[in-house]
Amino acid sequence: MATTEIAILDALKELLEKELKDFKWHLSNGGTQYSSIPRGTLESADRHDTVTIMVQQYRSSDAGKIAVRVLRKIDQNELADQLKIKLQEVPEDVSAEGGASSGATAANASTAGVKVTINSSSGGTVKAPVIHGGVFNGPMNFS
Repeated sequence: MATTEIAILDALKELLEKELKDFKWHLSNGGTQYSSIPRGTLESADRHDTVTIMVQQYRSSDAGKIAVRVLRKIDQNELADQLKIKLQEVPEDVSAEGGASSGATAANASTAGVKVTINSSSGGTVKAPVIHGGVFNGPMNFS
């Protein structure tokens, strides 16, 4: 099963070095309609690092859309179309967003505000996103 990260990486593997440089330039110069990635962060990034940085900056779901948009900006329209098709085949899953994995069950992920319920069955592991700042309501147990 393909993931957003693999789909983006496959697209970036099709780019020549100059095209990859142009792709990274757009990511760091506001060519995404999202917050830019600092130039120094992308300066020595290879294709794998670029995907990782994109997912950290924008989340998996937005990283795919941004990759398609930037590919179009660098006149890689056919590659952008192929990536868009691959991304439609990627299942939307909380674990792909850094939520639950490895024997854990996840439910009730919402984008209106942020509400995530993560449960771990006996002996399971929950890998949750980093929590900082903000207001937290309801029961919270960490161990």
